Amino acid sequence: MKPLFILVVVLLSAFSLSTAQSQYLSAKDSDPEAISMLTKAGQSFGSKNAQINFKLKVTMPGNAPVTSEGVLYQSGKSYNLQLKDYAIISDGKTRWVHLKGPNEVNIYNESNGQDWISPQDFLSLHTADDLVFVLAGTRADGVSIIEGKPLKGRFEEYSKFTIGIKNGVLSFINALSSDGMRQDMSITSITYPATMDAQKLFTFNKASYPGVYVEDLRLD
Repeated sequence: MKPLFILVVVLLSAFSLSTAQSQYLSAKDSDPEAISMLTKAGQSFGSKNAQINFKLKVTMPGNAPVTSEGVLYQSGKSYNLQLKDYAIISDGKTRWVHLKGPNEVNIYNESNGQDWISPQDFLSLHTADDLVFVLAGTRADGVSIIEGKPLKGRFEEYSKFTIGIKNGVLSFINALSSDGMRQDMSITSITYPATMDAQKLFTFNKASYPGVYVEDLRLD
C-alpha cells in the first residue's frame, strides 16, 4: 500500500459506482457538475497557504478502527503533515519521513507522485487523468457526495474514493483500498495564513530532533 497524506474510510453504501462502472471508463467520462464542484473546492489550495486540521480513522479488516488527529501545512509544492506516530516534511524536492516512536528519519527524493501520493495529489484530485468522477447525490445535511473510480494508474490499489463538499468547501475524503483497508479523513478546520515559516515547517533540521537516527534513501 502506497503511503498517503490523506487516508480514507467508511464509504456510504447508498452511493456506489458499481452499477455505473461500464459507463465510466476514462477521465473524460467524468460528470461535469462533479468536476466543477471539485475544481471550486480545490482552487484555494493551489493559490494560498493552507493549514488543514483533520481527524483520521483507519480500519484494517478484522481490527478495530484507529482514530487520530492531524494537521497539514501546505504552501505551493511544500508541505508538512503531522500525525501522532509520524510526520512527513517536504520542500518540494526532498521528503523527510519522521517515525516518532523509534525517532528515525528517512530521506527520499520527492517523486511527483510516481511512487508516492502527496498532499498535492489529493488536493487536486479533480485534475487527475486516472480517476473518473460522478456526482452521487446530496445528503440531508447539505453535503454533496462525489465518488471517484480509480482507473489504471497511481490509484489502482484503491477500489473507490468518496469526497464530501459542503458550501463549496471540502468536508471529507474517504477511500477504500482493494485489500479492504478503509480510511476516513474528515476536515475539522481550514485556515489560510498570510505567511508560513518555510525553514521551520518545510525543511528538516537534525538539531531539533535530539538522538534522531537519519537514513538517506535517495537514489541519486
